[in-house]
Amino acid sequence: MASHSASHPQDPVQRALGGGWGTFLAAAARSPRDVGTLLPSGPELAQRLAAVVAGAGQAGRPAVVVEVGAGGGAVTAAIVREAGRDAVVIAVEKDPGLAERLRSRELGVRVVTADAATLPAILADHGVDRADVIVSVLPWSLFGPRQQREFLTIFAAALRSDGVFTAAAYSLGYWTPAARRFRCELERTFGEVLPTRTLWRHLPPAMTYVCRRPEVTDEDITADPNR
Repeated sequence: MASHSASHPQDPVQRALGGGWGTFLAAAARSPRDVGTLLPSGPELAQRLAAVVAGAGQAGRPAVVVEVGAGGGAVTAAIVREAGRDAVVIAVEKDPGLAERLRSRELGVRVVTADAATLPAILADHGVDRADVIVSVLPWSLFGPRQQREFLTIFAAALRSDGVFTAAAYSLGYWTPAARRFRCELERTFGEVLPTRTLWRHLPPAMTYVCRRPEVTDEDITADPNR
């Protein structure tokens, strides 16, 4: 009789990472400000982030879905489940170890090892003009004012006018200055910003923002984020 005793089933974190827990911890140790947490997104948060992907795009062309801060693929796998068969899914991860781990999972996505700030060039390299959906798992509360604004301006400009941007945020830090500033920057950048309820069972407790109607002008791109 076959044995299954490797002996305990994988916990949710291990399943989310596809067995790459050590790779994730190593990346967090190398670049704690880039990774932002010692725990990857759990299944419930991943599914909520991916929910906006279903039905994205327009008839006659494949949807373009971009994930920034993809890590080891905790959210990527949920995106793949929600995306249409012909969808173009681009996963952007800055840490080489995590990006290589994500490639090894063979989820059928285009994995790019790069800084998310280079998104326009990444899209161009893949023959894409704009994205229908951008999913962010970046650690926004660790970014300063200038970095928050720069990233959001880049992402909004990379979206189609009817596209959607969604981002994870940790609820326990909701009232910190950085978190409040992020909410303000979202409202400056998008015409519609919808916060979702907190997932209290997630570690740490998390929520998401769903943002539509990008409103970016040339003035926004050069604006002083400290004004």
